[in-house]
Amino acid sequence: MADVEDLYRAQYGMDGRPFGVLADAELSYCGPGVVRAHAALEYGLMTGAPFIVLTGDAGTGKTSLLLRIMADADPAQRVVLMSGLRQGTGSVLPWVLQALGEDIAADAAPTELFTRLQDALIAEYAAGRRMVLVVDEAQSLSTAALDELRILSNINTAADQLLQVVLSGHSLLRDRLRAPELLGLAQRVGVWAALPPLSRAALADYVAARLAAVGGAEDLFEPAALSLIHSVTSGLPRSVNQLCEMTMIFALSETAPTIGAALVQQVLEQDMFLAPLAAAPDRPSGPATRPGRLRLASGA
Repeated sequence: MADVEDLYRAQYGMDGRPFGVLADAELSYCGPGVVRAHAALEYGLMTGAPFIVLTGDAGTGKTSLLLRIMADADPAQRVVLMSGLRQGTGSVLPWVLQALGEDIAADAAPTELFTRLQDALIAEYAAGRRMVLVVDEAQSLSTAALDELRILSNINTAADQLLQVVLSGHSLLRDRLRAPELLGLAQRVGVWAALPPLSRAALADYVAARLAAVGGAEDLFEPAALSLIHSVTSGLPRSVNQLCEMTMIFALSETAPTIGAALVQQVLEQDMFLAPLAAAPDRPSGPATRPGRLRLASGA
């Protein structure tokens, strides 16, 4: 993408891509909804809540917020992120241990894995740290896997919680946790946080912040263009990024100092953007046809 970045630099004076679609803690937007969710997560971590739940529609920026939480983690916390686990993958113990950087033998017995996790948590506690396990896309976990996480949260001392679990996922996650069989887990949730889509005003601030972060003009997009973008994307940051970037690519051949609604409309008319569907109730997925894959496991 170096050539595109050179064009951005030449035409807009930017030193990077303001609207990349990958989650990025450095470019995450701190609007009202994000600030509230961030404060709720920090409160849960500070108070030692056994479980913290973060929900939001796909594309609202949950992963970016989680990466920010990890980047800003207190030295007294070791935060690990586990993502990619799906229904039908069996026990979560191997995945948790792999997220901690442990090597797992294929034939390891569950009792051995549990003992290794317990020893790891005790070692972290002895070093003055609490383990925080962040589970992304948690709505995809089976009921058995979610209940197993509840059991793992029982590893504690008389006074301190050795393991905190942050469950992040779509709105279905809240519905899943209302099920009678997960009542024990729901009762241990100390904080419920949610990320809403961007309002029209927040979208303008979001776009301006992303542009400013790479040295661009905050008013590059005209108000009419922002209104059209909000209407088409429903205020979902990931979709906003996609449409804004495609519009900027179209604008590279233009000499106008700002981007108007007509240019956004060109992108839409040429089918260069797929608008998100209206949010619909999620449904639990069926058993996985192949083992899940750990997309990201990192420790601090």
